Amino acid sequence: MKRQINLTIKANLLRSALIVLPLLAVCVIPFALAQRTYRGKPDERYGSRTPSRVVNPTGLASALAPAIPDCAIIINERFDDIRNLADSGWVLMNHSEPLGAVDWFQGNDEVFPAFDGDPTAYIAANFNDGGDLATISNWLLTPEIGLQDGSTLTFYTRTVELSQFPDRLQVRMSTNGASVNIGVTAFDVGDFTTLFLDINPTYTIGGYPEAWTQFTINLTGVPTASTGRLAFRYFVEDAGPEGVNSNYIGIDRVVYCGTAVRVLPTPRPHPTPVPRP
Repeated sequence: MKRQINLTIKANLLRSALIVLPLLAVCVIPFALAQRTYRGKPDERYGSRTPSRVVNPTGLASALAPAIPDCAIIINERFDDIRNLADSGWVLMNHSEPLGAVDWFQGNDEVFPAFDGDPTAYIAANFNDGGDLATISNWLLTPEIGLQDGSTLTFYTRTVELSQFPDRLQVRMSTNGASVNIGVTAFDVGDFTTLFLDINPTYTIGGYPEAWTQFTINLTGVPTASTGRLAFRYFVEDAGPEGVNSNYIGIDRVVYCGTAVRVLPTPRPHPTPVPRP
């Protein structure tokens, strides 16, 4: 009788394990793109207000308002569904070495929600962009646009709260038309030689915003009548699953404001006076 009871108990335990294991798998899958993150208390440095920073190539302070009051909104991307980006001319290219399991992906609201709109309406990248111990170089290129002094690029970005794995993001520019040349290796930049912004280049813990933060870049030093692309480059050294850097970043609400095309009125002809006979 005792042996029969033990067998019954073992059978019930085995049945319970078979039920619990699939449930655990279902729970783990949503976190596959963010398993390195740590979610602690809200970052009290920012409070309830959205911080903002304004940058330009010279490093001089400037107003938050666009440099050109009558500029035209050329890009206003909310990343509601990143599967539609290619149709709008955006280009996603991962040149990490070694290459990881993921590329840019739709925001994961289990890590943090979007700045605005639907909770997942932002684009994200993380440490899995690279494999093992990697140099991550994951690029997000805007459509080809007209570039000139006074135009502005505004966007929001953040990482997770209390992150122990520093992140980094660059904003670069190419004035070579529709070119998508970013070089060959993880350290190459190709045609994107102009660096406008480098967030947390020294890989400081807490150096990347841990709440949605607005950045505004005022374009200067652009050759006359240029077209090209702006680029977000998730660039992290000593990164990947085996590295000490790289965690998870989000980018939201990218707005590019360029000068409106002015159409000058055609001069009206004035008849030459003819003397009266």
